[in-house]
Amino acid sequence: MNKLLLITLTTSLLLANPQTSVILMIGDGMGPAYTSSYRYYKDDNRSAGLKSTVFDTMLVGMNTTYSQNSVITDSAAAATALATGYKTENGYIGLRDKNHADAQTLLEYAKEQGYITAMAVTSTLTHATPAAFISRGHHRNREAEIAKDFFAKNKKGELKFDFLIGGGDKYFTEGYTNFNQTAKEEHVTLYRKGYDFKNIKNYPFIAFTAYDYPAFAIDEKEEDRYRVSKMTKKSLALVNDKPFFLMIEGSQIDWCGHINDMACAMTEMEDFTRSVSLARSYVDAHPNTLLLVTADHSTGGLAIGKKIKKDNKSVSKETRSKSYIWYKDVIEKIKASSIAIAQKIRESKEINSTFQHYTAITLSNEEYHSLKNTLDQKQKKTRQVVNDIINRHSNTGWTTHGHTAVDVETFAYGKGSEKFRGLLDNTQIAEKVFEVLGRNR
Repeated sequence: MNKLLLITLTTSLLLANPQTSVILMIGDGMGPAYTSSYRYYKDDNRSAGLKSTVFDTMLVGMNTTYSQNSVITDSAAAATALATGYKTENGYIGLRDKNHADAQTLLEYAKEQGYITAMAVTSTLTHATPAAFISRGHHRNREAEIAKDFFAKNKKGELKFDFLIGGGDKYFTEGYTNFNQTAKEEHVTLYRKGYDFKNIKNYPFIAFTAYDYPAFAIDEKEEDRYRVSKMTKKSLALVNDKPFFLMIEGSQIDWCGHINDMACAMTEMEDFTRSVSLARSYVDAHPNTLLLVTADHSTGGLAIGKKIKKDNKSVSKETRSKSYIWYKDVIEKIKASSIAIAQKIRESKEINSTFQHYTAITLSNEEYHSLKNTLDQKQKKTRQVVNDIINRHSNTGWTTHGHTAVDVETFAYGKGSEKFRGLLDNTQIAEKVFEVLGRNR
């Protein structure tokens, strides 16, 4: 009788406290300047107020991002902190500290608790952020070595993932003697059709969106421009109401920041924002789900706006009266990344017409000769000059091509979101997600 009562009570508790699903979304490089710039970028200027974005509705705090050996983190150290709750040195995936070398990641712990586990990214799957959730002990640049960890089993003899979506087929091919055969032996289906996911119905699988690194959103064909959104929609459809842990990364916000390309960055932000909105809608329909959105660090030292000189007669009196201005309309008209524009200029040799076609900017004589000199003398990269011109015309500023130490925002929505309020460290983000998944240190 007592045994039956115990079983009944245990069953009742399990039904009363079902496992909480977690959607962890990381905007790589997405510091506060990116979310505020995106808000102004999307505002239609037709009303006195400023329209909010999905980020504004979920902001709960900030988090610090420093690594074990630097105030300014890199993506590997930051991702390791978010994945495990421990700091590590820049450049390394997983922990170098022998005392914590076997620390579980959120994805690994979730899998052991019976969750569906998955990742969807716009980088290679072996890049710093996704790698930190499933690999350890490697320098971030050794992507073929990192790929070998993806098929390592957990203590239960299971694969750590149920499905993966992202680039980097190349590194799995390099890392395994016969990758196709390895996948077959592990009953993992491989898909290599880019962002065409319609035939994917079951897992485990890996869907490669590119052989190497995927293209920028701004350079993708129109139907594939919002690829994080596509991956998010497909991933949430696949979990089929089962408890899951899903990590989604808008990887290339960071890459656009590294090259100081504002149009590129805003297109990536548009894609990521659409994905966050999809995830939020999912939580509304599945309230036993936590949606957590943050960045691993900020990139580029982005700033928008510049003081207008009082003697600048090229702008109207009304514009001069504003004192400071950012020309978002310049950014809105850019049709390609600075890398793609530079390539088109090199191919066509028609500097003026090509530049105007992709930017709607008419070059001054000085700007024309600056571009021509890069083609003739190669003293400076053409894409840098392209960026310099666009940034000058739009009043967009950057302080670096690297990362910065500014705190990043924490956005949370749904079950357990109250845990993430206030100023946290990135390691505390992981600790609190572990709590949501059912583990206490």
